[in-house]
Amino acid sequence: MEFDRHKSVLGSNELSEEEKKQFQRFIRKQASDAECFKAVKFLSRCLQKVYQKNVIILLDEYDVPLENAWFRGFYGKMIDFIRSLFESALKTNSSLEFAIITGCLRISKESIFTGLNNLDIISVLSGRYSEHFGFTVPEVEKMLQFYNIEEKKEEVKRWYDGYLFGNTEVYNPWSMINYVKEAENDINALPRPYWANTSSNDIIRDMIEKADAGVKQELEALIAGEYIEKPVHEDITYEDIHSSQDNLWNFLFFTGYLKKVGEHMQADTIYIVLAIPNAEIKYIYRNTIMDWFNR
Repeated sequence: MEFDRHKSVLGSNELSEEEKKQFQRFIRKQASDAECFKAVKFLSRCLQKVYQKNVIILLDEYDVPLENAWFRGFYGKMIDFIRSLFESALKTNSSLEFAIITGCLRISKESIFTGLNNLDIISVLSGRYSEHFGFTVPEVEKMLQFYNIEEKKEEVKRWYDGYLFGNTEVYNPWSMINYVKEAENDINALPRPYWANTSSNDIIRDMIEKADAGVKQELEALIAGEYIEKPVHEDITYEDIHSSQDNLWNFLFFTGYLKKVGEHMQADTIYIVLAIPNAEIKYIYRNTIMDWFNR
């Protein structure tokens, strides 16, 4: 699809006939495995030759193919493929200006990034760019004012606020957009858990179904409004998920099901105090996560 989107470059004299043939093989889904391993590098080189500018590569949710491969039994093959794809595109690519990669899992330890040595990691624990992980309080206030629904301020705070990224308080942007769309047309519209089905929860479901009664007690405590304290492991990979039950809490934290309310260092490990962020997420715990556990 990406090659097809840029197929206008095939009319340029900057590309050789062999490059044009290879480009068309990608469009026709006839490229060899060896070509696919370096597909992004090849595409960026073609674009750089035609437009005389280095490319910017945006990779959203890089870890979703890994999660899919983990559950379907071809994780090793996917690791090999993505490692080749990313290393060629991000490390040995003279046509690259810069790249931005997003994902739920921190990327520093995952074996697909072993060949990259210039990554700048920005996680939900980082203070840099923290205001861009969601809508800030002033942004939500302006939004409610713009749509003349300022009386909904306390309701949206209870349902969609509660996240702390770095030192910035943010609202869930997807839920806010959907709520405002409803409330603008019907001021009596009730809040809903819009975020509940927006992404795959397979990995969390798998971990919860393998957890013990102690985890269930802690989940019940969280639903009751209490806090739990756990060590942070930012560099979890899918191969690590069942090595420790602490990893469940890290997955829940990094995927937005828990918020940080405090942190401290003990020996050489960071511990964070965790709670359920808001009414929307509490609804998901009561109606989805506890249901997995009971089954």
